[in-house]
Amino acid sequence: YQEYVFMKDEKMLSVLEIDYKKNKVEVDLSKLYSDIDIAETLSNLTGKWIKRISDDKVEFTDGTKINTNDLDYKLIKSLIWW
Repeated sequence: YQEYVFMKDEKMLSVLEIDYKKNKVEVDLSKLYSDIDIAETLSNLTGKWIKRISDDKVEFTDGTKINTNDLDYKLIKSLIWW
């Protein structure tokens, strides 16, 4: 298991979409597991308190907003490379 890398898991293929023209990686975690609490996960990743949750974004108490439909790969990279 020491050489197991999550990115080699075939489940990740259904979650990641690479846009080479825009040089962007899109991730849809709901395709991986249907019951992921994305807002809470983002709160844990950033260390910020949640102020408001809507269908497509999470707003934190410091005013930061994250679009949950367009997650930045760099933000959630630590989740993928556990």
